[in-house]
Amino acid sequence: MRLRAVRRVMRLRAGVGSVSRGFQGVVLKAMRAPEFRLRVVSTALECGGLMKRVSFASPDALPESLFEPAAWVRLWFPMGSGREVQRGYTIAGHPPDRSRVDVSFYLHQTSGPAAAWALHVRSGSELVATMAGSQPFSVAEGCQGVVLMGDETAFPAIRAIVSSLPNRVRVYVMLTGAHDLSGFIEADERVEVRYVPTAKALHAFRKLQEQLHMLHDSQPEAWFCWAAGESSMMRSIRASIRGALPKGDTHVQGYWAQRAVLRF
Repeated sequence: MRLRAVRRVMRLRAGVGSVSRGFQGVVLKAMRAPEFRLRVVSTALECGGLMKRVSFASPDALPESLFEPAAWVRLWFPMGSGREVQRGYTIAGHPPDRSRVDVSFYLHQTSGPAAAWALHVRSGSELVATMAGSQPFSVAEGCQGVVLMGDETAFPAIRAIVSSLPNRVRVYVMLTGAHDLSGFIEADERVEVRYVPTAKALHAFRKLQEQLHMLHDSQPEAWFCWAAGESSMMRSIRASIRGALPKGDTHVQGYWAQRAVLRF
């Protein structure tokens, strides 16, 4: 009861004299997380129209951490009635002069607030962004290979990670979800990309894990595994790799929940 009362007071404080961002907004403000404005300068559909790439400039100074490999930012989207909700997005790219940043939005069939905003956005529109929690993607000096797995929501991050990795690192990309986006990541002798339908994704991941284990059994620490996507699948992925790799050599994160989409 006490925690519920504290949250109620904090939500009320968050809405006084400003747009309400709820409990998350209060916490981020208390952390003094850097906040800045982003203004849309151009938009373009990509990946066969499944995604929209939005280029942002800013009248504010952009934090240096925004340009680190696979950096991500919290964007605040309007919900009506003076409320905003935040969603995390990976920076898809930026020019050498760092004058703007690009973000790729997956245009869900059942649109949440972020996808709905991206679907109708025009040049000149603005969002507020908060920088908190982003860590640059990096691998240890002795890392020989990286396994990347995810669905459409993780695709921008996977693509950014692939482009950030040094040429000495072998990359296995396994994409899943309702749409095959494997043709939109360039494959070569170093980067292997494949698509697996959702129903077969967990089995295919375990088979890949077995193959890599047999090939590199003597040096399991030479590999890093990164996976993101639907929460229940990520729990299964996390259980599958538990004990197979050192904890520091894995990153598994649920981006969304199927049950929440069904309720929506």
